[in-house]
Amino acid sequence: MRAESLENIHRLAHRYWMKHTAELGMSYSEFEYLSAVFEQAELSKDKDFHGQHLHDIVSAMGVNKASASAMMDKLEKRKLVKRKPCKKDARAQHIVLTAKGEELRLAGKAAYVALETAVGEVGLTAEPTVAEATPAPTPKKPTKKNDAKKDKATPDAAKQAEFDASQLTLFG
Repeated sequence: MRAESLENIHRLAHRYWMKHTAELGMSYSEFEYLSAVFEQAELSKDKDFHGQHLHDIVSAMGVNKASASAMMDKLEKRKLVKRKPCKKDARAQHIVLTAKGEELRLAGKAAYVALETAVGEVGLTAEPTVAEATPAPTPKKPTKKNDAKKDKATPDAAKQAEFDASQLTLFG
């Protein structure tokens, strides 16, 4: 996928998010946290997974504990999540979505359904074009010391793209 297409998709995503969630009074950050709490609940259905603690959400989202704790306090005050004592660890609490929290999470997901339609209407696609699918030529060996340093500092684009794509499926 070309960078220009990604930029257009990002712009459309932002517009659709704002359009479809403005009346809900929910920020994108709140949606991400609600999605992470939902994902933890889904994972905890596996008898070997004991999650839904704050540190599990912190790990899944890649945020710091203070930020996550502040957001959970905010979501709890809005009655979107609730905390329940953990039966295995008296010091910990499970964080679960309330019915209102799940309703808002689903409403947030609806913005992406509208976005999917809009992306198709403007002809953007997630499928690579023939030129994009063709592997890039192997880079030449650097001829100067400075060029060698630049090449070492540049991350492997394929690995970065793979990592970026894997992050798209983390939340809801």
